[in-house]
Amino acid sequence: MIGGIFLQGLRKISEDPPYKGQRTRWGKRLEGEFVDEGWHFFLLYPFFDGFVPVKMERVTFKVVSEKTRTPDRADSKVPVSVTFRPDSSLLITYLNNGGEEGIKKQLEGMVMKRIREWASGNEEGPATWVELNQSQAEAASVLVRKIVGKHLTDIGDGPQQEVPTWIWLRYFSRPRPTKHSENEKIWADPDNSWKKVTDVIKKIEDAQPGSSTTLEKKVGERRKEISELQQGTARISLPDLGIILERLNLEDIDVLGEVAKVAESEAREEQERKAEDLELKFVRERIAELMLPPFNYDKGEARDIVQTERGKVVRAIKDNKISVDATTAEMVVAIMGRKP
Repeated sequence: MIGGIFLQGLRKISEDPPYKGQRTRWGKRLEGEFVDEGWHFFLLYPFFDGFVPVKMERVTFKVVSEKTRTPDRADSKVPVSVTFRPDSSLLITYLNNGGEEGIKKQLEGMVMKRIREWASGNEEGPATWVELNQSQAEAASVLVRKIVGKHLTDIGDGPQQEVPTWIWLRYFSRPRPTKHSENEKIWADPDNSWKKVTDVIKKIEDAQPGSSTTLEKKVGERRKEISELQQGTARISLPDLGIILERLNLEDIDVLGEVAKVAESEAREEQERKAEDLELKFVRERIAELMLPPFNYDKGEARDIVQTERGKVVRAIKDNKISVDATTAEMVVAIMGRKP
């Protein structure tokens, strides 16, 4: 009898792929109680004690905004890579959100919305498709703040709120950038003095001396968190979804339509120009080399040699020979050998 009860309640939680079991009692899930992979005993399974299996593998998927429009009315394809895994202490929340598929749909909706808001924004987004392609880091910081902002390092209240976080990230970066997007120029100023930002720093120092140093440290921590998300090494808990977010990063952005064709043509022309510049540099160096010892050619000769080497001109070498018969040859020898 006892042996039968034991065998009836013995259940294995899979280890490949890895699972955890959300414990249940009389069919009701128990908050924060789970069992790890391996064999476990559940009394009177599944009525009294039971479990709901939850796969704990990392989930990686891609969110693609097929047509992201920037203020210059150019459309771009913007892919975002996302990686998460269930939070073992929040398995009920994870299941309530639909498990893996439900979480993917929610994250996809949030990412798509934030990308479009950022790309079309007049304050923190790119002004052109070119800026969009050059601003993956800034885009990642905005996406992260919009989606998991309350779970990141708080830069604090007060005058620092007058400056957008992405501007603080740019201002405190080392070295500080000298090339700016259109929306950044109003903060960096034409002379790269960042006066609007330094004015806010002065307010912060006036309110509490030394607090600007604290602000810089917090901004550094925020930068580290964003970097970890881009690299896939983050561990940011999202309790509302019951997951640990490990990666959120923009991948290569592609401009679409006629703009893409023009950009491709310009890029090809630029590559051809660089190749020509490199070739001309080689020609100059080779001519100079041939004019030095031991060759000592003049400029024209050196130029012709180089052009021949490059296949730009063809030089024909003529070998003229005079043929005479044996009798004539003997007569010439006799005449040349006759004494005057």
